[in-house]
Amino acid sequence: MHVHVIKSDDGDTVERTDAPIFEGGQVWGRGLSTGLTEDTNVSVVNFAPGARAGWHTHTRDQVLYVVAGIGKVGDREGERVISAGDCAVVPAGIEHWHGAYDTGSPVAHLSIMPVGAETTVLDE
Repeated sequence: MHVHVIKSDDGDTVERTDAPIFEGGQVWGRGLSTGLTEDTNVSVVNFAPGARAGWHTHTRDQVLYVVAGIGKVGDREGERVISAGDCAVVPAGIEHWHGAYDTGSPVAHLSIMPVGAETTVLDE
């Protein structure tokens, strides 16, 4: 066993705009931990201005760490602006959304969740 280094140009960034969870604009994703860990999925998700994940839940906790830009995260109690360096922790089962939405800025965040977590897309 040894330390794995994933270089910035390793792997493919895939457009995910057409995935049922996304709305409002273009979205790209890139897996960072695929095949390297049994416990944790880490991916970077890039949202163009106006794009976001619609209302959804996860069966396990999700951590969102913003690496660039300005975005928002919302739950049924309200929404909050998030920007580079901010971290949002979404407990399992909480109805929420996140992305660039109406900030006028793109946003990129890491999504960190346990392997096996399931996502359910909600009808608003």
